[in-house]
Amino acid sequence: MIAIGIISEDETDCATVRVLVRRIIDAPSGRGVAIKSRYPSSGGCGKLRRDAAKYMKDLERTGCTSVILVHDLDRDPATSELNDEAALRGKLAAIDVPRRIHRHICIPIEEIEAWFWSDQDVLDLVGKGHAKASGAPHAIRQPKEALRRLSAQAHYKPVYSTNENPRLAEALNLSRCAERCPAFRELRLFVLQTCA
Repeated sequence: MIAIGIISEDETDCATVRVLVRRIIDAPSGRGVAIKSRYPSSGGCGKLRRDAAKYMKDLERTGCTSVILVHDLDRDPATSELNDEAALRGKLAAIDVPRRIHRHICIPIEEIEAWFWSDQDVLDLVGKGHAKASGAPHAIRQPKEALRRLSAQAHYKPVYSTNENPRLAEALNLSRCAERCPAFRELRLFVLQTCA
């Protein structure tokens, strides 16, 4: 049994990544996996960065040997520009990692919801044909809000919420997402290497 930990900003991101990791592992290897997650109960990304070292130690104690640290690349509220990915990666890389943990830093641009914009079938689940998949999902501004607008357009009211993300992750075409989303491609490679 392989044990992988997920640390993210909230419960739905952890649940979404859990679905994706299971799908990545089960497809090529058929091996079992235990996936454990930790996330701050409040405080978002700031609390995540402050508590990540504690979460990794806790995950190590529960038997995890690999941890995926997921952190959105947010926009600066003052300028609406994306924050500096290299600077964020540097901050996350500076967090203490237990000796027996192999860590992967996953930075979706701008957030995990961008990955859903890579796949027409997922967009059709949300928007019933009212949007086209993007060849560059990381370039979509506020992809979560764009999914809400898409669902409102298709259903005359916004029916999409982040609680739907694990279900959408079940439908996501992993190969297409890996082609179009660099952060997911790196995550997929890490998971495959971890389970090789």
